[in-house]
Amino acid sequence: MVQIGVLTTYDPVSHKVEEKARALGRALAGCDATVITGGNGGLMTIIAEAVVKAGGITVGIMARELEEIGPDHEWYNPYNTIWIKTGQTFTVRSSMVVRSSDAVIVVAGGVGTLTETAIAYNLRKPIVVLKGSGMMADRLPVLFPDGYLDHRRLLKITFVEDPKEAAETAVRLAKSKRLK
Repeated sequence: MVQIGVLTTYDPVSHKVEEKARALGRALAGCDATVITGGNGGLMTIIAEAVVKAGGITVGIMARELEEIGPDHEWYNPYNTIWIKTGQTFTVRSSMVVRSSDAVIVVAGGVGTLTETAIAYNLRKPIVVLKGSGMMADRLPVLFPDGYLDHRRLLKITFVEDPKEAAETAVRLAKSKRLK
């Protein structure tokens, strides 16, 4: 079973983006991928819910600021199958999310997602960007149209628009990377 990190946002998004996130979660569960997220809130909760309802497994890697929040907090995520309390800041937790993933998928996202994407690039982890999900996911193809974050050309980012294609591509790339 491969582990696919979903790099995303706590921020509110449109209903259309929420639906893309749900479709991605269902597709990842259908591919028998374990889904790794930053744990709580926003699209992480929406994706985790879709994964779990489709019979999949989610791992929430919590920043210390979110380790003890309860059901009354807007970022609480009851759908994590596994909770990992890191005792670390958001930024350090981001490194753990990426390092624990065989490949990552970018959905919307802000500067934290950009940081995680750069970490994945440096570690040569396959990166799939779900275009049409807004925010950073829609900026990356504009900023890096050739798919490379820098002159070293360490890893070409894959840009797709369909959630099912994103899931299948990430799983395929993760499996091929594991075989090397």
